[in-house]
Amino acid sequence: MQTETLMKFHVRTLLSSAALLGLGAASMSAQALDYSGYFRGGPGATKSGTARACYHLNEGAGNGIAHGLNYRLGNECDIYGEFQIDQKYVKDGIEYSGTIMVNHYSNSTDQNGSGFNFEQLFAEAKGFDVMPEATFWIGKTRGRRGDVHIVDWFFTDMKGVGAGVKGIGVGSGKLGFAWYKTDGDQTKPGNRLNVEVLGLNSNENGKANLFFTATKGQFDGGTGGFGASLRHDQSKLFGTGLSNTFWLQVATGSASLESNFGDLTRKSSAKSLRIVESINWQSGAFGGQAIALLGSSEDNDGKKTTASTLGGRVSYGLSKNFKMVAEAGVSQYKPEGGESARLTKVTIAPTLSINSDFWSRPELRLYVTSGKWNKAAGNVTGQAGFADKTSGTSYGAQVEWWF
Repeated sequence: MQTETLMKFHVRTLLSSAALLGLGAASMSAQALDYSGYFRGGPGATKSGTARACYHLNEGAGNGIAHGLNYRLGNECDIYGEFQIDQKYVKDGIEYSGTIMVNHYSNSTDQNGSGFNFEQLFAEAKGFDVMPEATFWIGKTRGRRGDVHIVDWFFTDMKGVGAGVKGIGVGSGKLGFAWYKTDGDQTKPGNRLNVEVLGLNSNENGKANLFFTATKGQFDGGTGGFGASLRHDQSKLFGTGLSNTFWLQVATGSASLESNFGDLTRKSSAKSLRIVESINWQSGAFGGQAIALLGSSEDNDGKKTTASTLGGRVSYGLSKNFKMVAEAGVSQYKPEGGESARLTKVTIAPTLSINSDFWSRPELRLYVTSGKWNKAAGNVTGQAGFADKTSGTSYGAQVEWWF
């Protein structure tokens, strides 16, 4: 009952916020209200008759170096949605925009979960005479700059509460910088500075993007950190319809590889390195995405953890609205002095969609997923019924929709 009341309150809050945005801009010229979002959900079960199960390696291993190792098709045991409203208008030559995004998460099929939370809440403006081409912003924002969809991970994710400016012309690219503050734990506040240069011409059909991060824990025992990432985007790879994205990322101390805060007590001797290669293609009815990842991290004591994955998802359109989709991946991580934790996951999913392309959404899927892991990986499902097992089969249905 409390959960239902809380959810109703959050929904009313969202609708009220949207109404205020619209009323506040009613007298402005060139106004526009945009709505976008994403959601996924559906029922699932296992061959063994236990509760629905998904197969994931421990992403927290090695100070997060194991992020990006888990393949999502037929392997998401949650219900998740995010819904965004943008109000845009122009006044006296200045372009203003206010954004509200709420999200909801539930780790089961029940009608409960985290309620609705404000994932983004920020304002931005462009056209000031001091710097006409730049966009100034303040608030809570994601700052996401690239993901690999099949593993559901953003490898640059500058989310948080902050203020900054972006879109400053630098050669062929755009410069941006921002200051973020973390104080959810008021005994361990921290500051973060992010600098980015986006869209630098690097080669024919190629763009380079640079990201730099500096962090500092503002408390007794708090540490500093630094991170740097290169992301290269290439279209028409080798003159084909392939496109690829390559990341080279390093971080030390309290900075994370994702250009965000890490552990604000990690010493400067702690460091991480990650290389990611992702390709995408669509050739006629055949489309897909693949990833290869190598990572290494050392903790405060110099203990190393390595991680790797290789996998992909393919789709083949059998008609305009029906396609067969399959996904497979092999992932592992190994702490120094310990055994390698290994997981292999395979999914087959007959799918209905608006057309047969890999990226077309919404998708209505049936799926069967098989997972196999070793003892060192532990119970990768988190379900008590799998405590002494090293394999499992799940099946179910899922909708995925972005709009």
